[in-house]
Amino acid sequence: MNHNGLRIVDLLWHQATIQSDHIALNIDGQTRTYAQISARVQSLMGFLSARFDKGDRVGLWFHNCHSWVETFLALNALAMVSVPINTRLTGVELNVIFNAAQLKGLVTTDLYRGRHYGDEACTVLQTSGMRLQVLWADDALAPDRWNNKALNPNSAESALQTPSGVFCIQYTSGTTSIPKGVMLTNLAYVQTANYVARCQRLTPSSRFISAGPFFHCSGSMHALTVCLLAGCTLYSMSVWDPQRFLDDVHRYQCDVSHMVYFRDVLALGHPHAGQLLQSMQITHDLGTPDYLMRVVNELGIAGVSNIYGMTETSGQLTMWFPDDPLHLRVSGNGRVQAGNQVRIADPQTSIEVAHGETGEIQMRGSTISEGYFLNEQAQQQSRTPDGWFRSGDLGRMGEKGQLIYVARLKEIIRVGGENLAPAEVEQALRDICGTPTVCVLGIPDARLDEVVVAVVSQPTQQDWNNNVQQLRQRLADFKVPRAIYLTDQLPMTATNRVQRATLKAWIEKGRLQQVV
Repeated sequence: MNHNGLRIVDLLWHQATIQSDHIALNIDGQTRTYAQISARVQSLMGFLSARFDKGDRVGLWFHNCHSWVETFLALNALAMVSVPINTRLTGVELNVIFNAAQLKGLVTTDLYRGRHYGDEACTVLQTSGMRLQVLWADDALAPDRWNNKALNPNSAESALQTPSGVFCIQYTSGTTSIPKGVMLTNLAYVQTANYVARCQRLTPSSRFISAGPFFHCSGSMHALTVCLLAGCTLYSMSVWDPQRFLDDVHRYQCDVSHMVYFRDVLALGHPHAGQLLQSMQITHDLGTPDYLMRVVNELGIAGVSNIYGMTETSGQLTMWFPDDPLHLRVSGNGRVQAGNQVRIADPQTSIEVAHGETGEIQMRGSTISEGYFLNEQAQQQSRTPDGWFRSGDLGRMGEKGQLIYVARLKEIIRVGGENLAPAEVEQALRDICGTPTVCVLGIPDARLDEVVVAVVSQPTQQDWNNNVQQLRQRLADFKVPRAIYLTDQLPMTATNRVQRATLKAWIEKGRLQQVV
C-alpha cells in the first residue's frame, strides 16, 4: 500500500476476497466477476512491470472495455500513472497530449468504430523521435499475448518525474482551450467515491448503469471507482446508444444510473420508455428544472437530481440524497461533500458576495486537484491569492445550503450593459421549437458589445415568425436571438457539453442555414 493509504486497486482486492463470484462488470453483455478481474490485473502487472517503472506515465487511448479497466487498475497497483485519452481525438491531438505528458507508453486498440487506433498512433508518434512502447489491448487474449511495438527504441527516454502521490493525469476536454493535465490522487478519488456511493444509496445488490466513457473522470471515478467501493455490478457500454440503454435497464433491472444522456432518450420518443425504465430509482442529469421534470414525468424516474463537479474536483463536488425534496433536487445542485468548502465570490476581486447573490463558484478541500501537470501558468490562473480554486462557473448558495449553478463565466452574454445566462433563452427555445437540442451564443457587436444568436437542431416547430413572436412574449427584448441557425447536430465534447467555439466558427464561415 502506498503512502496515500487506500488505493483504488485495493477496493478490487477487497471485493475479490469477500465476493469473488459476484459480477463486477458487464460491458455490452460480456461479464467478468471480481475474481476474474483480479486475476487479469495480476497478470497485467507482470506484463507492464517488465516494460515500465514506478511513476511512468502510460496513456490509455481506447474505448470502454474490460482491458481498459484492468489496465487502469494494474497501473494503479504498480504506482504507475494513467493518462486517459479521449477516443474522439485525432492523431494530431494525441500528439499534443503525448508531448504534454511525456508518455513512456501507450495502451490502445486495433480497431474501434472504423478507426485503427494503434496504427494511427504509431504513424503520428513515430515522428516525435521520443522512445515509446505501444501496446494493443485485447479482451480475448492474455496480456502476454498482446501485440506491442517499440517506437524510436534508440532514443533517450524522458527523465521527467511525476509528482509524488499522483496516480492519474486527466486531460480536460475543454470547449475553447488547449487541454490541461489535471493531477489526481487515490485519496481524492476514493473519498469522492465514498461520498457518491452514500448519496446514491449503493450496496452490493445495486445494479448501476453508466454511459460514462472510462477515459473521462466521470467514468473512471463515478462509474468504476464508485462501483468497486460499493461492491455492486457496473453495466457499461462501448458506444452510447439510447435504445441500448433502455434495453439494458429493462434486461438487467438496473436501479441506479449515471452520466446518461437523457436528452437522447427523450428524443428517441420510444412509446414504452417509461415501462422499460420502471426499475430505475436514482439518477442525475444536468439541466434546467423544466428539463429535469421531463425526466420525472415522461420517463418516470422520480429520483432524478442535479449535481455539480468537474475533473479538478475529482468528479462530484455536490450531490443530493434521493429522498431530498424533488423541487430542491431539480432546481439546485446539491450540498458540498465533507472535507471541502465552497464560496461564492466576485470574479474580479475574489471577495465573497452576500448569501444568495451570484458570483464565481470557488472551492478548496481534500478532493480538489493540487494542480496541472507541467503547466504553472494554468495553475496560477486557477487559484485566488488566498488559495481557492477558481471554477470559472457562476453560481449562488440557496437557503438550504445548496449550491445552485448558473452558467459558465465565459458563456455569460453581455448585451448593451445587460447580462444574461444562455440557459434561460435555451429553455424558451426548447419549449417553443419543440427540440431538446439548442445552444445560445453571444456574437460580437460594434454597438451593443454582444448580441444573442441561437443554433437549433431538428426543431418540430418551424414557423419562425410565430416562434420569434412567442419568444418576444416570454423574454425581454435584449434576450431574444437576433439570428437563429439550423444544424443537423451540435458539436459536443466527451462530457456532453456543446463546443461553443466550434459553433461560433461555423457561423462566421457561413456553414449553417440561417432561418431568422
